[in-house]
Amino acid sequence: MKIYRVLLFLLVTFALLFASTQAFASSANMPNAKKTPGAQATAKATEKADKNNQPHGKHEHFKGTVTAVDSASLTLTLRDGSSVTIGLSSATQMKFPGPKDSAPTGIQNGMTVNVQAIRDQSNNLLALRVMVIPGKPNKIHRVGTVTAYTAGSSITIQAKDGNTYTFALSGDTKILPEERAGELAVGSFVTIIAPRDVAGGAAVAKGIVVHPIKP
Repeated sequence: MKIYRVLLFLLVTFALLFASTQAFASSANMPNAKKTPGAQATAKATEKADKNNQPHGKHEHFKGTVTAVDSASLTLTLRDGSSVTIGLSSATQMKFPGPKDSAPTGIQNGMTVNVQAIRDQSNNLLALRVMVIPGKPNKIHRVGTVTAYTAGSSITIQAKDGNTYTFALSGDTKILPEERAGELAVGSFVTIIAPRDVAGGAAVAKGIVVHPIKP
């Protein structure tokens, strides 16, 4: 009789032990199992640190003329005469006006820009977006002697002011008068008309007037 009681006790003990083991395994594999207080505190601290490292606050907008620029920041002179320096990063979006083949490849001094910025934890401005504002085309007239000429590509002249100017040529460039088009070469005396966008980019000659050779 005692032997049966011992066997029954052992069976009950093994059954309880097996049930406890299964319950522990199930709770460990549950995706929604509650974390320990220590784990929850660590997760909250990590999330808070990540938020603190991100720029915060409302967006600020600035419009002005670029007076200094490098890979890390740009400085603007605003309409009221004050200046502001705004940081740049790899995440800053740059937008340039005009066709891709003639748009400037980077921010340059003298450009007028709109900047959308936000402040970091140290209250420094960080640019989110920089958009170059195109200026009104100014018609340029240069009169001088041709010093270099590649048909369909470019022309360089030495102007009356003593400076050298180079203009790009396109399929729309007109040589006037048409009967003197074949005379255009190094040494020709010409007037070049070239509207240029003050936002930047190369000056493209729209018209070249070839003057008659003086005796």
